[in-house]
Amino acid sequence: MLTTAEPPRTRMAALAVRARNVVDSGLCTQTSAVPDWLARLDQLEHLTAAAAADRRGTLSILDDDVVCDLLVLSYLRHGTPYALWADTLAGFAEDVLGVTTWAQLHTQLDAT
Repeated sequence: MLTTAEPPRTRMAALAVRARNVVDSGLCTQTSAVPDWLARLDQLEHLTAAAAADRRGTLSILDDDVVCDLLVLSYLRHGTPYALWADTLAGFAEDVLGVTTWAQLHTQLDAT
C-alpha cells in the first residue's frame, strides 16, 4: 500500500507546493505565462525589497491565487518559491512550517 505525503501544515506551505507543481509540471515555464505577470513581477519586487514583517503581513492578507502567482514567479526567478523568506528564518518557520516557538522548532528538527 502506498502512503500519501502528509498534507501541508500551513496555507503558505500549501501554496508553495501548488506553485512548485505549476512550474514542475510545465504549465508555467516562463514569467510571461503567469496571469497578469507584469503587475505580479512588480508586486514581487516590492515584497522582496520590503522589511520581513511588512512582507509577511502583506502575504497573509493577499488572495491565495495572487500569492500562488508570486510564488511561481519566485520559483522561476530564484529557483525556489521560498525566496520571500530568505532573510527571516523565524518567519519561514512560522509561515511555512507552522512552528511558532523555538522549542517547537527544535522538536521538529530532532524528529527529522
